[in-house]
Amino acid sequence: MKNKEKLSLIYKILIVIVCAVGLVINIYIAPGKEMFLYFTILSNLACLIFYAVIVVLYFMKKLKKNNLYYIFKGMVTMSITLTFIVYQVFLSDSNAFYKEHYIANLFVHLITPLMIIFDYILFGEKGNLKKEYPIIWSSTLITYSIFCFVYSMLGGRFLNGDKYPYFYMDVDKFGPIPVFV
Repeated sequence: MKNKEKLSLIYKILIVIVCAVGLVINIYIAPGKEMFLYFTILSNLACLIFYAVIVVLYFMKKLKKNNLYYIFKGMVTMSITLTFIVYQVFLSDSNAFYKEHYIANLFVHLITPLMIIFDYILFGEKGNLKKEYPIIWSSTLITYSIFCFVYSMLGGRFLNGDKYPYFYMDVDKFGPIPVFV
């Protein structure tokens, strides 16, 4: 095993640990299914599953870096990067929940996303991107948005009884076009 490969494996194991810690802390704060209605938790969970599978496959000597690997890696990287950006730009100062649970938010909105972004920068194999990959990666966000709107229309509620998971998704307040944008 080369030094870079060893370092990459150790780093991926650390990502699994950090993801798990962040998720456990957040689930402890708001136990129940409601936490799993948020993109933040789902994107962190996807990262945990993806990186745990990668580590296990590596030790089983069955890790193959094929199209499916690059699609899933891009999907979790894009999702967690969006989690990071949206939190930093829109949510960090938006309500008391984020301020009150600083450590929990630090893990799922900052530490995990930055670790995964740096995994791509430091250890990602460049040159494997295909034109259709970003469209496939976007399916997670599109699917999540559709789910939220359907869930809300059917009477589902998010934490604190909110109709939408994030204030910027409030179609009633902002209208469909601004929310879509």
